[in-house]
Amino acid sequence: MADAEADARDSLIEQAISAVLEELDGISELKREQNEALKAFLTGKDILALLPTGFGKSLIYQLVPLVYKKLADSSLFSGVASPIVIVVSPLVALMEDQVKEASKLGVSAAQLGKDDKAILDGKVELVFGSPESWLHNKKWREMLASSRCRDNIVGIVIDEAHTTYKWGEGSKTSEAFRKSFSQLGELRSLVKEGTPVLALTASVDSKSRQRVLKLLNMQGAQTILFSPNRENIRMGVVKVPYDVCKQLVCLDWVAKMIKEKGVDTPYTIIYVRSINATGIVFHYFKHLLSDGMWVDRDPEQKAKNLLVGIYHKDTLPKYKENVVSSFSGSGNCRVVIATTALGMGINFPHVSNVILLGPAMDAETILQQVGRAGRDGAQTEAVVYYHGGYMAKVDAAVKTFVNTTGCIRKALYSNFEDTPVSVTPGHRCCTNCHKTCTCAAEGCTEQFPASESFQNTVKLPARFREVDPEDRIMVREMMHEYRSFLLANTTYLYDSSAACAGFSDQLIDCVADKCDHLFDIAYIKAHCPVFKDQHAKEILRIMYEVFEDIDEPEPSVKEPIHVPDMTFAGYFDAPDDNYEVYSELWMFDSESES
Repeated sequence: MADAEADARDSLIEQAISAVLEELDGISELKREQNEALKAFLTGKDILALLPTGFGKSLIYQLVPLVYKKLADSSLFSGVASPIVIVVSPLVALMEDQVKEASKLGVSAAQLGKDDKAILDGKVELVFGSPESWLHNKKWREMLASSRCRDNIVGIVIDEAHTTYKWGEGSKTSEAFRKSFSQLGELRSLVKEGTPVLALTASVDSKSRQRVLKLLNMQGAQTILFSPNRENIRMGVVKVPYDVCKQLVCLDWVAKMIKEKGVDTPYTIIYVRSINATGIVFHYFKHLLSDGMWVDRDPEQKAKNLLVGIYHKDTLPKYKENVVSSFSGSGNCRVVIATTALGMGINFPHVSNVILLGPAMDAETILQQVGRAGRDGAQTEAVVYYHGGYMAKVDAAVKTFVNTTGCIRKALYSNFEDTPVSVTPGHRCCTNCHKTCTCAAEGCTEQFPASESFQNTVKLPARFREVDPEDRIMVREMMHEYRSFLLANTTYLYDSSAACAGFSDQLIDCVADKCDHLFDIAYIKAHCPVFKDQHAKEILRIMYEVFEDIDEPEPSVKEPIHVPDMTFAGYFDAPDDNYEVYSELWMFDSESES
């Protein structure tokens, strides 16, 4: 009987959703994940929906009141004729945008403090508010518990759910940014028992999902996951000079693009890590472009004609609006230099380039920033520029992402899904996959994008060899043998053998991984972390000895290592005229030992 009732309920929900969609302009059907989350929420289940930026997460809860009204006459849904959905949102600007979007669908929406009488009278279907307002304002707490609203509240939505721990929890050295975010689980005690919670986010890594569920008191929640791996975004990681003046050379290709294309410059976001950095980059462009910073070199240099904008928390509202309207299609700004303030809830559909001048502190923020590109499905690029100074405070996941010698895409998305995949052909995937791309028999001929080619990326070799596992093992063994030779002929000044020999495990792994492409010195030096010419020559020698498919290189520097026999008395009974020979062998300083 229970199964039959559940089937009947599901059938009614599907019919109601279809009826709602038929009445809406521009939305013919829902994506599978949207439909799954909506149906589960309507049946009273807690949902954690991990959906990419630009996916349409808001549409899930925007449709809830419309569907409930279609179901008002059904006894299976308690006849809720005036459904109310409580939405917790982190930013005022985000709430304002969502109120406008909901209104376009015919859903009544308001934020706390803007239309209070209608909200208190239960006439607003989507009620937006901050955690502080919902939890610490007596008026709104009482509203949640009032009989007028209590029976009509059909669900709670936590938008941008990663803020529960990102902003709500502090650390040993700092206070929480907004502690109320970590206390949102208390909302469940203010509403009718069994009221479902829908937590939405694009950027909670695999390790943090349980933190969100715990903070929101979500028991037995259903998780709905859509891979954030957007295949239309090519990913790049490029090391730049540490010197402040020199490192900005990596942005010269953007200045050239602005100079050549003017108002036709593709939409580009440059993320920096501080407000001060936005000014530095802006003035760098102004130095390069002069009056070319303005549309048609506007002699009056009006702000509305600037091709390059700035966006951070202290930017004046009118300038923020100019950036937002331009990137939405009705303004002149084409390149914006921004902090993370240009983030949550902002939907720019046609961004062609995203640049991170210094990686964000965690992989979740990198995911969000990269995800600003290519929401329209067009082929786009995201590139991270870094040097050692940027890496001091980043987390382990970011260090792995930046330093990987394998697929950059996999290194990022492995934090969010179990089996991330590369894109083929390799030149459309990432910097590293481009270097080993085999899209043509004669070798990949695709040029590196301008965002990476400033560093004079070495062209790929035309040759490629098939390498079986046994050959890779042999390459590793010979590399280890060469390092042993180096260590045996070096005075130890460091505890690390890699630091002592200049021959790291990372280099050995890289050579073993890329040996199918290693045919010449230039390619080895460009694509492997090798710091000495002699090491590169020896690597090439190993390729010759293992595969025998290249011309014989220079002879190996390795010679038999003479290990003295400690029990041979002759070393100590040597004639006086040979004393210097043996003291050198043992690195014995007669003066210091006398």
